Amino acid sequence: VLADWEHPYLTFSPEYEAGNVRVFKTIYEQGAIYRGRKPIHWCTHCHTALAEAEIEYSDESSPSVYVAFDLVEKNALPATPTAAAAAPAAAAAAAPAAQPASATQPASAAQPASAVQPASVAAPAATPIALPATPHPVRLMIWTTTPWTLPANTAVCLAPTADYVLVNANQQTFLLAEALVDQVAQAVGWTSWELIHIENQVWKAKGSELVGLRYSHPIHPTLDGEVVTGDHVELSTGTGAVHTAPGHGQEDYLVAEQFELPMLMPVDDNGVFDAGGGPFAGLDVQSANPKIIEWLDQRGTLVAATTTMHSYPHCWRCHQPVIFRATEQWFVSMEKTGLREQALAELDQLTWYPDWAYNRLRSMIETRPDWCISRQRSWGVPIPVFRCTICNTTVANAETFDAVIQLFETEGADAWFAKEPHEYLAPDTVCPHCGADLTKIERERDILDVWWESGVSHASVLDARENLSRPADLYIEGSDQHRGWFQSSLLTSVGAFHAAPYKAIMSCGFIVDEEGRKMSKSLGNGVEPDEVYEKYGADVLRLWVGSVDSSQDVSISDSIVEQLADAYRRIRNTFRFLLSNLTDYDNLRDRVAWHEMPVIDRWALARLAALMQVVENAYQTNRFHVAYRAIYDYIVTDLSAIYLDAIKDRLYSDAPKSVGRRSAQLVLEHILDTMVRQLAPILSFTCDEVWENYPSGLANPGRPESVLLAGWPTLDDFSPKLPASEAAQLLTDFKVVMSLRDAVTKALEQARLDQLIGKSQEAQVTVLLPADVQVDMPTLPAGTLEELFIVASVKLQSAEPGETEIKVRIDKAAGQKCPRCWNVRELGVDSRHPEVCSRCAEVLEELTV
Repeated sequence: VLADWEHPYLTFSPEYEAGNVRVFKTIYEQGAIYRGRKPIHWCTHCHTALAEAEIEYSDESSPSVYVAFDLVEKNALPATPTAAAAAPAAAAAAAPAAQPASATQPASAAQPASAVQPASVAAPAATPIALPATPHPVRLMIWTTTPWTLPANTAVCLAPTADYVLVNANQQTFLLAEALVDQVAQAVGWTSWELIHIENQVWKAKGSELVGLRYSHPIHPTLDGEVVTGDHVELSTGTGAVHTAPGHGQEDYLVAEQFELPMLMPVDDNGVFDAGGGPFAGLDVQSANPKIIEWLDQRGTLVAATTTMHSYPHCWRCHQPVIFRATEQWFVSMEKTGLREQALAELDQLTWYPDWAYNRLRSMIETRPDWCISRQRSWGVPIPVFRCTICNTTVANAETFDAVIQLFETEGADAWFAKEPHEYLAPDTVCPHCGADLTKIERERDILDVWWESGVSHASVLDARENLSRPADLYIEGSDQHRGWFQSSLLTSVGAFHAAPYKAIMSCGFIVDEEGRKMSKSLGNGVEPDEVYEKYGADVLRLWVGSVDSSQDVSISDSIVEQLADAYRRIRNTFRFLLSNLTDYDNLRDRVAWHEMPVIDRWALARLAALMQVVENAYQTNRFHVAYRAIYDYIVTDLSAIYLDAIKDRLYSDAPKSVGRRSAQLVLEHILDTMVRQLAPILSFTCDEVWENYPSGLANPGRPESVLLAGWPTLDDFSPKLPASEAAQLLTDFKVVMSLRDAVTKALEQARLDQLIGKSQEAQVTVLLPADVQVDMPTLPAGTLEELFIVASVKLQSAEPGETEIKVRIDKAAGQKCPRCWNVRELGVDSRHPEVCSRCAEVLEELTV
């Protein structure tokens, strides 16, 4: 890894801490930062607020209770005709009684439950619809998995466009969503029930028509609650009537703002009920759950109680369940200055690795509430504002911010807690509201969210260093950082500077074992990096990293590493072959012109050029695994199985300075010089070792001392230059040739099994070409197919009319095995060296001169 190791950026360095204040100042002065009382995640164990990025979700067992809220008597007015339903009470009395129905076969024609979100919240009606006369007082049924929030209830929320009905069951009358009657009946154990009818029709009303109904508070007998509507109410679970405690939930809070509902908060920092908890004062919220359920049961308002397993938020530090709790906190508004809209617009300008990372981050920003940036801790970077002790007004302006920035730059953020404001603020600093002087001004006690701290790195690192600039080319982190660093960096940068801090985002998965399980000490399934590189070398570990799709969770185990070690040996041995066959080659002296090169060598260069483009594109899009796989497949298929095997005869048997041998060496030089540089990002140590062991004929003056300084291979490095059109045609032609080779290879293998031949050089091959293949078959110089197939001879003939497949016939070749080149040839043709073939005789004669 290449990095400025001597100058790392550290979030506790004074200049970094000062960067926090600079960004805070800019966003605050634009009006996006405010202090307010809203429900946030609160950890009762750590005694601090938490943002969504500090929340972990895991399964938790919780109570599941259905509770009846009694409507107050003033709602039971004589029914009046409306579009939804309603007939006079007298008509109700005259109507035939509804027939009982079982939970599995109700009398109603209720529609199945729907998960579709209702329409927008309707405005409160001036007067709710009057309920018809019923056999029993009407009870509004709710469902909740947090009974401890019932003391803070102020409303029940309905879906505005859903139909609500009245159900008689167990000598009680309940109001709930029509679509959920069957589901509720089964959940609470009703064996029989009936819907209230008016004039032979089921009475029903839209949720929006019931707004304004009042009910008796389930815990506090002196309080009433109100029926409202909200578009967060969905009809897949529960009763369609949502218990609403604005102090304990974000959606509840938003509904409360719209309908001007009171916000009760009877829970303190420790998660314990104060006097507002009524009979449960002094109990912590978890201990209160069974007590509240028992209390409801004793008063006849508990319809049913079970338990349920569901995903529940936990603190990322202590891993304990958290609660939603309304407290005074500092927030960054997502709407006031258009931060959400600007941030979403910036996402469209970025490059994403992988592509789906865009949708993930966008959906999180679209739905996130205002960002709670304050934490109740005694360490960290503080919220850099002050407070008047007389009127509680916030004291913060350009002069106070600049004084804090200077303080942090010289003494660090710890000075905030060690010094009093009068020691560094201007003497004339006063409260903007009441005019109180500096002696009545105190520092803010809350600290900044750690995600704010990490998110301002664009200011504390990019802006602070002369050799860096905004925006960064790339931010790279784990996939969990869509709700963490990726997002906090974007929001602080857009909020302060109206632009994203990065040009691209790369999202990575996590490491799991080969069975997909998270690694842990208890399971003993971890793989220690130092054990891998001590056994196999660091480059095998690097090869594993480069071989996996990092955008997904990736597996590693001893067996996986062993497989990569085999692949590494394959690559290393290929480098050894290339180096060993270039020992006598001088890349300035021994060049061969393009037109002099055998066609198979020209194809090899064209194939290498195509590989270079694939690998370069893969690296440019940060898909290291695609680059590795392209090179490895090229080594295994194009090189080992085809080209290197085919040219061994020329390399080992032709005259050392012959055009054929020098041509092959030229191709090997280009393959070596390309692969060593394209593999260097992954196999850094091995490629540097290869670079250090280049033959003297390749190590020209001015050559960089390390492959990491050698630059990136391009087609301009090729000599001779590749004619683009001819190279493209070669790749097309050789697709046909390789289809012949596949058929011949299969036939040769069968001939060996049949003991017709030993080595392939003993074979005489006849290939029968179907008409369509014959048309596409290129005209090749004599000997090309023999060299490529490594056989004694090849004859091409036309297949029978109508034949569609390539057919191959293998015969034993005439002649003898040359003891020098091992090819089956006619020996004794050259009297000077009668023991070898004519080609070898010429070479031997040349060597003796």
